[in-house]
Amino acid sequence: MKNILTISFAFFTAFVFSQNNQVLNSYNYFKSKEFDKAKAATDAASENETTKNSPKMLQYRGDIYRAIYQDTSAKVRNLDMEAEEKALEAYMNCLRIDLKDNAKSPIYKEDVKGPIVMAAAATNRKAKWYGGNKQFDKAVKCYDLVDQALIYDFDQGMKRNNLTKEKLLYNKFEMYAGANDIPKMVEFADKLIAINYKDPKIFIHMTNIMLGQKDTAKAISYIDKGKKLFDDNMDLINLEINIYLAQGKSAALKEKLQSAISLNDNEVLHAILANIYTKTNEPEKAEAEYLKALEIKPEYEVANYNLGVVYFNKGNEWSKKAGDLPPKEATKAKDFDAKALVDWKKSVVYFEKSYEVNPDKATKQRLRQLLIKLGETEKAEKYK
Repeated sequence: MKNILTISFAFFTAFVFSQNNQVLNSYNYFKSKEFDKAKAATDAASENETTKNSPKMLQYRGDIYRAIYQDTSAKVRNLDMEAEEKALEAYMNCLRIDLKDNAKSPIYKEDVKGPIVMAAAATNRKAKWYGGNKQFDKAVKCYDLVDQALIYDFDQGMKRNNLTKEKLLYNKFEMYAGANDIPKMVEFADKLIAINYKDPKIFIHMTNIMLGQKDTAKAISYIDKGKKLFDDNMDLINLEINIYLAQGKSAALKEKLQSAISLNDNEVLHAILANIYTKTNEPEKAEAEYLKALEIKPEYEVANYNLGVVYFNKGNEWSKKAGDLPPKEATKAKDFDAKALVDWKKSVVYFEKSYEVNPDKATKQRLRQLLIKLGETEKAEKYK
């Protein structure tokens, strides 16, 4: 009986030694950059009862998988397409066990706290890659892993990489938007709004989704919530304008904007109100609002360009009126032509101010045409 026990103990000792040797092998293969062998050794060690909960093995495992996904060779990276996730999971398990077993004086914390930040950032990037490739289940698993890793952000490295619970919620929201999963989008949009997450795209996305579902009331509710945080966001404002105009509520919209201006007089609101006056064929009022916008901010490109359009159109109207008059009213036609020239010259002034801020081709072309019309061919060459 004694011999049997001795043999059994010897066998067990040899077996444990063999498994511990796998851990050492994985490290040696890792150091010599034999990553295929290192991966095989760490996989074997991670599945064995005697070594799978070894913090040392888990640290080596994290390092091996981190080396695999960081390698510049596709051959090495292709050893495991989930290397980022496996590295992060290994580091988390290493710290979890270490902090539990060695609470007063952790052994592995100092060595692992830097690599786990890198693995978390890599796993977050991997999640976005999965999402872009429509592998949404894998993307969610990655985001969840990163979320679990946040408790090990000892030196705020993850936070500096913009890895926070709030940002992960937003990443999931964007992923579900890419998946066109409307119920999940609504769920995560509402979570983000509840924590006051500041990104206008949430409200823009959700407004468009609700409009697509013919739920105008819900669309407007998202706009209202968004404007409380981003009162000058043009995308939200234009969505609101389009909804009101489509509903034939231009008067209510004007009143709403005038009220907003009385509370917060700024160039953007004046320009928006001017835009509405343009759409409701009230050019004089539009002109007045653009001028008010430019009193507040003279270099405001939107107001400069649109005021240029207002004067350009007024000049065209005077020119058309002159052309429609019979020959016997030549004096009146001459007066109309003079008024057209005045408005076109005003138009040039504002288009030039717009072009200084935003030198796009359309403004350049319009300036050249106007200057030629005004006979200023030398100046027109500047915009050729």
